[in-house]
Amino acid sequence: MTFRNLALRLHGFIGTVMGLLLVVSSLTGASIVFREELDHALHRSLQSATPQAEQVSIDTILTPVQAAHPSLPLQFVMFPRKPDETYLVAMKEPNGHRLETFVNPYTGAVLGERVWERSPIGFLYSLHEELLSGTGGMVVIGIAGLSLLLTALTGIILWAGWRRLANGFRIRWHAPTALVSFDLHNVGGIISAVFLLVLSATGIVIVALHVLPALSTPPAVKSAPQPSSLALSELLRRADAAIPEGKTTMMVFLETEPQTVSIHKKLPNQETGRFDLSSVEIDRASGKVLQTNRVVKPEGFFKVIITIADLHFGTFGGLATRVLYVFMGLMPTILLITGLITWKRRRGLLARRNAELQIAQQAQVNPLP
Repeated sequence: MTFRNLALRLHGFIGTVMGLLLVVSSLTGASIVFREELDHALHRSLQSATPQAEQVSIDTILTPVQAAHPSLPLQFVMFPRKPDETYLVAMKEPNGHRLETFVNPYTGAVLGERVWERSPIGFLYSLHEELLSGTGGMVVIGIAGLSLLLTALTGIILWAGWRRLANGFRIRWHAPTALVSFDLHNVGGIISAVFLLVLSATGIVIVALHVLPALSTPPAVKSAPQPSSLALSELLRRADAAIPEGKTTMMVFLETEPQTVSIHKKLPNQETGRFDLSSVEIDRASGKVLQTNRVVKPEGFFKVIITIADLHFGTFGGLATRVLYVFMGLMPTILLITGLITWKRRRGLLARRNAELQIAQQAQVNPLP
């Protein structure tokens, strides 16, 4: 068996066996490229507030939320990034889902709540990330990413343009359907190959970064943390003193360290895009600043992770690349359909050739008188 024939068999096998899973992953990925904009459009009443002169304290924001769900632990609080945005308070339900409550920053009024996984964008995101099945589903998505990587690599090897460049970009629109389908598969595959390689490789890394810590992290502390001796507004004041030039964007309550709160900051001159890596770690009971991280320009591990995330979600080039990623997310579906048509045609040709060969062999054994 030649190397090309091996690549052809591997390409066809992966496309046939993993095709549906790759379609689900790619279509959901395309649908969440503009997840923040779509989520805001679908839930404008929860995420919009009329700007006023002053905002209420973080304690006023959290009091009604915690009173409504006293047994649920806090996960994080997203602060408004713009004057007309609301607070998002996230709490963890017993089944692991995330309960999100939206609060008006100027009045402290609760605007509504939802379970993230049951919202339209949350459902698509969970389906894309873990097939609605937690860590096990995330492992399957990682396998799908590996399959997409191999499919793209073998597709590049099989591209018709290696023999003659013109054939690699030719589409015979007036030919029979099967030939048009083959040309669309050939041209569309090579055009999208680089993007599919990037998406699959970065997706595999992202899955590994989520799955490996989940497998090695000890069980979370089950007992509820002792009440803080300091109000959260005081903790915010101390975080502001540690990084006065930073604007608070998030408070994270660590499940494995319930007495510690991590307050994230956005610096005016930071080069981390949508990631706010600057933070202040504070002991909730004493208010002691445990660690201060001021990150203007990501380096080392942080730089690698941000680059991988930007490449996977298409956020490295603004609106143009995000629109391009939506179209690239549609390509696996097109390639699956055209690939199946080509596979069916090839099977038909092979069956006809075998039948003709069998007839010829029988004619040699039993010649006509």
